[in-house]
Amino acid sequence: MMTIRQRLLLLLLPALAILMLLGGLADYWIAVATTRNAYDQALASAALAAAASMRSDDGKLQVSAAQRAALTRGPDAEGSTLYSITGPAGELIAGAAQLPAAAASGSARSDSVTFRDADFQGLKLRVASLRSRSDAGPLTITVAETLQRRASTQRVMLLGKLLVDFAELDVTLLLIWIGVSFGLRPLARLREQVEEQSASTLQRFNVAEAPGELRPLILALNHLLELRHDAALSQRRFVADAAHQMRTPVTGLLAQLELLLQAPAAVAVKSELTTINRGVQQLAHTANQLLALARAEPVSAVGEGFKAVALRPLVEHLVERNIDRAVTAGLDLGADAQTAQVIGDAWLLEDLLGNLVDNALKYTPAGGRVTVRCGTEQAHPFLEVEDDGPGIAESERLRVRERFYRLPGSPGTGCGLGLAIVDEISRAHRAVFSIGVPAIGGGTRMRIRFPPAT
Repeated sequence: MMTIRQRLLLLLLPALAILMLLGGLADYWIAVATTRNAYDQALASAALAAAASMRSDDGKLQVSAAQRAALTRGPDAEGSTLYSITGPAGELIAGAAQLPAAAASGSARSDSVTFRDADFQGLKLRVASLRSRSDAGPLTITVAETLQRRASTQRVMLLGKLLVDFAELDVTLLLIWIGVSFGLRPLARLREQVEEQSASTLQRFNVAEAPGELRPLILALNHLLELRHDAALSQRRFVADAAHQMRTPVTGLLAQLELLLQAPAAVAVKSELTTINRGVQQLAHTANQLLALARAEPVSAVGEGFKAVALRPLVEHLVERNIDRAVTAGLDLGADAQTAQVIGDAWLLEDLLGNLVDNALKYTPAGGRVTVRCGTEQAHPFLEVEDDGPGIAESERLRVRERFYRLPGSPGTGCGLGLAIVDEISRAHRAVFSIGVPAIGGGTRMRIRFPPAT
C-alpha cells in the first residue's frame, strides 16, 4: 500500500512533467530570441562600422587595400562574416559579389538596418543591410554571417537553462518531500499512540497538542474510545450481575442436594441423586468458567482497575486452597514463591493461576508432583505451574488454547475452557503464555511471562 508521500508525488509528477515541457519550450524560445537579437545587433554594428570606414575622394568612394581584402573574404561553414558594399546603381564597390541584401521596407528611413535569412552558395545566412548616404550617393552595406555560431550559442544557453530547471525540479521535489514528511509527523505520532493502545489500557488522545487539521480526527477517535469504554463497563456490569444471578441458585441447589443425599428417605434414589449432584457440580463449574472467560475478554478487561499485585501471596493462597484436593488425589503440591509484582487485576490473575493449578491436578496421576512458582527473570515477573504428568504433545500446544477443545483421551468431564481462560487473561495483561516441558524429566511446564513492572 502506498504512503501519503508516494501518492502525493505520483499526483505531482504529471503536473511537473507538463510544467517541465512548457518550461523547455519557453527556454528554447528565449534562447532563440536572445541570441537572434544579440547577433543581429552585432551584424548591425558591423554594418555601421563598415559605413563609417568608407572615404569619399572627389565624389568617388575609396576603400583601402586592407579593408578590401577583409571585405572580399570568401564564405565558410565556421561562422565567418561576409560583407558587400554596392553603389547607387547597384554596382559592387567592395566585398562578396552577389551577396543578397535585405530588402528595405517602404517606411524604412535612411541609416536604418534591415534583416533577413538567405541562402548563399549553399550556406544559410543571416543578412543585415544598411542604407547610407555619402558624397558619391546612396550606398547599401550588407553584412552576413553563417548561422553556426548563433546555433552553438543557442544550444549552450538552452542546455544551461534546462540543467537549471532540472536542478530546480529536484530541489522542489526534495522540499516537497521534506515538507510533507514534517507535515505528517503529527499523524505519525498519532499512529504510534494508537498502536500503543491496548484493550486493557485505553486512553484519550490529547487534542490540545494536535495541529488544527488533526483535531476533528482526534475528537472522533476520542468519541469512539468513549463508546468503547461505555461498552466495556456495561459488559463488566453484566458479567458481575450474571455471576451473582447464576451462582446463588446453583449454590443453593447443591446445598439442597447434599442435604437430600443424607436424608434416610433418599436411600432408594441415592444413585440418581448422586448423578444429579455430579451434573449440578459440572454446571456450576462450567458457569464459573464461562463467566471467568467473559471477564478475561479484552472488551471487558479494561485496564482502568489494574493495580500492583504481589504474586507470592497469590501463589501461597492458591496452593493452600488446593492442598486438601492434592492430598486426596495422592499428589505432592508445593510452592516455590519468590517476591514479584505485576500490574494487573487480582481477580483475573487468581482465575488464571487457579485454572493452571486445576489443570495440573486434574491430569497428573497419583504419586505425581505439582509445583507452583513465581518470581522475576531478566526483569520480567512470571507465574509458572510445573507437573510430571503425561505432558502435552508439541503439535497440540496451540490447539489446547482453543475454547471447548480437549485432548483426545482426557479424563474427567471438563469443558475445555481452562487454558482458553489462561490465554485470554494473559493477553489482557500483555503477558506471554507458553507451554513447554520441565528442565528435568517429563510432564508439562506452563509459564506466564509478564512485561517488566514499572
